Amino acid sequence: MTVFLDSTAAAELNGKPGKQAIKAEYRGKVLVGGGAGFTGSVDLDLHFANAEPNANRWDYGVGFSHGNEFALWVESHPASGSAEVAVILKKLDWLKSKLRSPGYEGLAALTKAAEEKGEIPFRWLYKGKTSFRASGREARQLAQKGMKLPERSIRVG
Repeated sequence: MTVFLDSTAAAELNGKPGKQAIKAEYRGKVLVGGGAGFTGSVDLDLHFANAEPNANRWDYGVGFSHGNEFALWVESHPASGSAEVAVILKKLDWLKSKLRSPGYEGLAALTKAAEEKGEIPFRWLYKGKTSFRASGREARQLAQKGMKLPERSIRVG
C-alpha cells in the first residue's frame, strides 16, 4: 500500500491503484514525468453521490510520488464561462471541508505536502473552450482560493 491509499482507507474512501479511479475520458489528461509516479486515486464524486446528491462535489484525488508522496485534487468541469468559477469554488469549499473532517488527516497532510513541493493542490481540468485570461477577474477569484485557471492537462514531475 501507499500512503495515499492508506489515507483513503482511513477516510473510508475507495482508493484505487494508479489512475484507475479517474474516468477514462480524463485519465490521459493527468500525466507524470521526470521520475514522478502515481500512488493512487479516488473518485470522490462517485463515493458521495448517494449520501450528498445535491452537493457540489469535487471529482478526484490523485496521489503522486516524486521524492515524497503528495496529493493533488482534480476537478473535471467545463470552463465555458465565468458562472463556472462560482461552481468550482463551491466544489472547492466542499472538498476543503472534507479535508478538515475526522479521518481525513492523512489526505490533508498529503495536500500540504503538495504545497510544500510547490504544487498547486487544487486543479481544474477542462475540455472544450474557455475564454478566461490570466489577467481576468476569474483568474483573481481562483488565485484568492489557491487555484489557477483551468488546464487541458495536468503534469507532475
